[in-house]
This record gives sequence, C-alpha cells and structure tokens, in this order.
Amino acid sequence: MRLNDSHAILHHEFMVIDGQHVQTGSFNYNAAAVNRNAENVLVIWNNPTLAGQYGAEWKKLWVEGVDVKPNY
Repeated sequence: MRLNDSHAILHHEFMVIDGQHVQTGSFNYNAAAVNRNAENVLVIWNNPTLAGQYGAEWKKLWVEGVDVKPNY
C-alpha cells in the first residue's frame, strides 16, 4: 500500500487485468456498492493498447506515492 498526496482527491477506480483487459467505472467492491449505491462498471476485453495506457497511469501514481509505514 502507498499514499499519494500529489492530488487533492485521487479517485481513480480501475483495474488492469493481465495487460489485456480494463475494468473501470464507479463500482467499489463493498457491500454499499452492491446493496445501496447507484454504481456503474465497464469491462473492456482484449485491448492491450488501452490496458497499457491504464497501466502507465497506475505506474505514474505508484511512483508519486510513498510506502505506508506499519504502526506495529
């Protein structure tokens, strides 16, 4: 886990799967998203170009961040 304070709000919600597929949208993997919220999700299959663009964004955010130090 890393922290990134380079942005006022970091609200990306996407996954890159196997460098081929992208899932994006507002859906969070929690009970509220499933049971109470109005959410959306889009899965784009077999698009390595798009997956590479999302992967590059993830890497940029990772590099900007800092490791979370355990408190134990």
